[in-house]
Amino acid sequence: MSSEAGIPARTVPLGADDPRELGSYQLLGKLGQGGMGTVYLGRSQQGRLVAIKVIRADVADNPEFRARFWSEAETARRVARVCTAEVLEAAPHAPQPYLVTEFIEGETLARFVARNGPLADANLEQLAVGVAAALTAIHRAGIVHRDLKPANVVLSPFGPRVIDFGIARALDSASGLTGDLQQLGTPAFMSPEQIEGGAVTPAVDIWAWGGLVTYAATGHYPFGEGNAQVLLYRALNEEPRLDGVDTALRPIVWHAMRKNPAGRPTAQQLMLRLLGDPTDDVDATIDPSEVTNVLQGWNLPIAPGTGPGLHAAGPGGGQTGSAGGGPGADDRTVATIAATRGPGAATGAGPGTGPSSGGTGGGGTPERTRVDEGSHRNRRGPVVIGAAAAVAAVVIAATLIALGGGGDDDAASGSDAPASLPPGALPQSAAPLDDTTMVFASDQNGNYDLFTGRLPDQGELTDIRPITTTAEDDLLPSVSADRRTVVFTRREGAENALYAVAADGSGAPIRLFTSGPASKLTIADDARPSLSPDGKFLVVRSTTSVEGLPDAGLYVASLDGVTVFRLNAKPQATDPAWSPSGELIAYWSSDTESDRGFIVTIPVRRDSTPTPVTAGDGNRDADPTFSPDGQRIAFSREVEGDLEIFQMNTDGSGLTRVTAEPGRDQDPAYSPDGSRLVFTGERGTPVRRLYLTDPANTTDADRLLTNIPSFHVRWSNG
Repeated sequence: MSSEAGIPARTVPLGADDPRELGSYQLLGKLGQGGMGTVYLGRSQQGRLVAIKVIRADVADNPEFRARFWSEAETARRVARVCTAEVLEAAPHAPQPYLVTEFIEGETLARFVARNGPLADANLEQLAVGVAAALTAIHRAGIVHRDLKPANVVLSPFGPRVIDFGIARALDSASGLTGDLQQLGTPAFMSPEQIEGGAVTPAVDIWAWGGLVTYAATGHYPFGEGNAQVLLYRALNEEPRLDGVDTALRPIVWHAMRKNPAGRPTAQQLMLRLLGDPTDDVDATIDPSEVTNVLQGWNLPIAPGTGPGLHAAGPGGGQTGSAGGGPGADDRTVATIAATRGPGAATGAGPGTGPSSGGTGGGGTPERTRVDEGSHRNRRGPVVIGAAAAVAAVVIAATLIALGGGGDDDAASGSDAPASLPPGALPQSAAPLDDTTMVFASDQNGNYDLFTGRLPDQGELTDIRPITTTAEDDLLPSVSADRRTVVFTRREGAENALYAVAADGSGAPIRLFTSGPASKLTIADDARPSLSPDGKFLVVRSTTSVEGLPDAGLYVASLDGVTVFRLNAKPQATDPAWSPSGELIAYWSSDTESDRGFIVTIPVRRDSTPTPVTAGDGNRDADPTFSPDGQRIAFSREVEGDLEIFQMNTDGSGLTRVTAEPGRDQDPAYSPDGSRLVFTGERGTPVRRLYLTDPANTTDADRLLTNIPSFHVRWSNG
């Protein structure tokens, strides 16, 4: 603070009825006043500024309160000084019991957001880590805060500090005296079990952490505005409103705010996820004190014309405010952490949040998603927490997490596990694939790997190189619109999983949907994923719903985990392809169990009506793909025992046959400029190879591109 000798500007002068001394402390002014008492600024005999919370006389008369106050205060003194205010002294036997903590410069989160709006992303992530570190320390000491809220977090010059945790249970014991709901917790941040009078465990603080992060990110309570009864009802019956929460943090917040306390992470698990621990080891630990060594660079921007105040604990940042204000917060802690812990840091944990209605959530709707290079907000693999440019980044939730939850039957719901990859965290090559480069699968090494190859002016592909090399089978690639990422299906024993890899093969592939609602999807055999043009969603065939129940069909899932819903398509629907406009998905379906059917298009909304495009034309079609301009669809069709490539307008008009050679031509893919088609073919040999053709000139011979086994080629995003 500016001067330890001076009285902070935001203190209120002592009134005639206020004491001038408490024990050995001189009182300098009032910092705040709440339902349980008053918070004073004091000075020790050594000149140290402290915050002193004096309990109201009528509460202090309760013998049970005094007993618990002593026990809790003694326990609080053992809390590690990690993002908390150090408890210095307690006087449970004084006429009016009081608790002394160190005084921390800074205003509360509640006041800061009210004055300046939501925190910037870097500060938000620092806050999330700092408060989680504080809860880890508090819970380790055997304390449950019970009233974590924006007024109980001080934004000090060194990071966020949690305050008022030392007498929570003691205050509960006195709650019967007044019936004040806020003595048990603040309605906007109360967990369902608190509302229903259930057991109060550390899980209530995890719930409140999620609400607090939501408030810091959006400036709004997790269940909107309203009176206490409205907020409590929503907390019991609705999903939190996480629109506006950073995509990397949102799934962790969603996990923290599961209705069932058993489904929430512990504070320790929360820390591990925020710090990007690559393992799922339930016994993995991290010492909270490590946070003070790793996190640095906290730099809180202040809006013009405002400045930080000096606060210790009181509600509302040192002003008269809500109940439960408390002493100040502690010294330095959070900020940023370079926690990339190897390639495994991308397999995080922490589920997601689903829409409370309509199947969309904070990540927006996939409807009408369009290619917009400028819209890729925060392209930063893991969650970057850099307050200053020099400070590294925090890998939150192991880079990914798929959420879901909420909503109606088709919405992602109820899962309490972590999951998938935020769009900004997709692995990317430093440079996009050039327009002559395509991606395909080949089994030349005994299993299927993905390869890239470049198309020369003539002859076969050159510069063929692997982008995946594992013992598993990697199949069915899909190229992102920016040509920097490839998403694909990997066979892992008897199961299939979706992965993403940088288009040039740099770095290890990252598994998608490792937990959370999307983890309940069962990726079907031979299921090719298709990315939306903006890279925020994918569509894929699953044989189960997000509840893990049999419900085959096409599912749209946001890569940040916010939305998972089933398209209104038949159970047989497969081979989806997302249009370049983002408005349609094409696929093939059938009225019976069959290896082929008819081409269908459907708008990307959960309640859309599908349009059969080629139904009745033999029903032996498959493999649809869009041209880069979105005007045409190429597909394969069985004709007299052969498979041939056809092309048509998206409404089914203008149907033309592109190939006419005996054999099995399938898996067409347009070139990035739409002028050519590449496809796989078995012509005169059981070996499937790549061929190139000009769909506008079907008289010229098709060009052979590979002599190695080649499958599932992709050239452009469609």
